[in-house]
Amino acid sequence: MNRSAIIFCAAILSSLSVHAAQEPKSRTMDAVYTASLKDIPAGLKELRVWVPIPATSGHQTVSPPVVESDLRWTAGRENAFGDRFIYTTIKNPPGGEMKVSVRFRATREEATLASLKVASLTKAERQRELQPNRLVTLSPRIRKLADEITRGKKQPLDQARAIYDYLVTSMVYDKVKPGWGQGDSERACDVKAGNCTDFHSLFMSLARAKGIPTRFVIGFPVPAKESGVVTGYHCWAEFFVEGKGWIPVDASEASKSSDPAVRAYLFGNLDPDRIAFTTGRDIVLNPQTAEPLNYFIYPYAEAGGERVGVPSIELKFETVTRTTASGR
Repeated sequence: MNRSAIIFCAAILSSLSVHAAQEPKSRTMDAVYTASLKDIPAGLKELRVWVPIPATSGHQTVSPPVVESDLRWTAGRENAFGDRFIYTTIKNPPGGEMKVSVRFRATREEATLASLKVASLTKAERQRELQPNRLVTLSPRIRKLADEITRGKKQPLDQARAIYDYLVTSMVYDKVKPGWGQGDSERACDVKAGNCTDFHSLFMSLARAKGIPTRFVIGFPVPAKESGVVTGYHCWAEFFVEGKGWIPVDASEASKSSDPAVRAYLFGNLDPDRIAFTTGRDIVLNPQTAEPLNYFIYPYAEAGGERVGVPSIELKFETVTRTTASGR
């Protein structure tokens, strides 16, 4: 083993032992999520709009959201993953732009390997998280690549780690090359570049190819400061191991760092500087949308069975409390 490999392994062991011994960090934030739709055509007879809202789950607790809008909204829940949303139907809507804001308080706890909540999967859940999605593929080359990456690895945890290491060292975080952000596993194989959606779609494909149930989580990154505005989403993945539960990975964030300790930490651990909104790909909402959503963080609108409007999002946040492992 060469010196760099020894250093890397030492960093992994140090990171895991430190975080196993410490109490997880946490952060409470007051936040306002604003969803906008521009370029709504004039003359529509009816406009249907769905907007995601965060919920309590896993390492996150969310207060009942307060909707700020002149429209009447109905709360809904997606069937497969339990994603929460609000929905409205507007008769003869004016063209142009519409906005809705959702105010809430969220407390996010650091996720660590030591704080995993042991869970179980139903047969249907396992089957769902092993199947391909429209863009999260299980093509022959995906299966071949997964076999190559995990050669010699027998345990799911070791296989997932090998896939994670491959992505962190082989892909480049890039939001310039056309096609980024769709979460297309085949494109990620071709160009080895993209944003968080692309990194974690390929992680899901490769893990599923090895029989490891894997799911997609999307929300917002929240900078480690007292207040601010975020205008873009962030996503990560979770894979399931029997006897341990859902284990998080953030390969795209890890790829941005050359620090072995950071890269080691983001396999199995997540900082509390984020808010999750929804889980899953190919989301089917109620009432039935014209087509499944690739992922659900933006507002979605349709009229006459066609998607309409140009969506945008922002999250304003203010830190209420922050605790660290040392209590400071």
